[in-house]
Amino acid sequence: MTAHIETSILQEPADINQRLAQLGLTREGLIRAVHVALTERNNATGLHPSNAAGTFSYHHGVAAIRREYLGGDWEIDRRDGIEAILNDTIGVKVSFCNVDEACGRDHPKPRSEKGAGAERASGPNLFDYAGAGDLTPYAPKPVDGKALFYLMVDQHGRAELTRPVVARRTFVAAVERIFLIDNVEEFDTVLPLDSNDIADDFEPQIVRK
Repeated sequence: MTAHIETSILQEPADINQRLAQLGLTREGLIRAVHVALTERNNATGLHPSNAAGTFSYHHGVAAIRREYLGGDWEIDRRDGIEAILNDTIGVKVSFCNVDEACGRDHPKPRSEKGAGAERASGPNLFDYAGAGDLTPYAPKPVDGKALFYLMVDQHGRAELTRPVVARRTFVAAVERIFLIDNVEEFDTVLPLDSNDIADDFEPQIVRK
């Protein structure tokens, strides 16, 4: 039976900043990437395809993360079909994801299905997650390896950096959640989108010919 651990949830600024420093990241840099994603999401109009808001947010969110951190120990990583950045020194990957609700009581759910690559990148120790009932806030205990985090942003402008457990094409639990923006009113430059359009991350699938 898989050992489970209680999800780590960080909400206090001092704890958040300390943990992000361990991950080679900064709260300010991640929030700047959130602002870019939300601004681009709001560039979608009624003339665009119905999933434009989500795709704009995803593509520019990934690019914004890369602009913030590439160089030094961070490099572009596309393994497992996941557009991310990788710090091989500390074994951390960061990607972007539109979610239903960030910084809520329950772990976020992606607004589009995740591919098999995301499950592989979560680590082989997570594949046997049974998903019987609601184990929140517990998740399978991780083993050593590259930790895949997502900068998760919802349509209201809330955001968190989270290491999810991926199974059955969705997030079924979370190992760690770091709340970045849980009160949108504190961030005047965040432009939330009042829309129910599906946000498709277009996670590419690798197919052998």
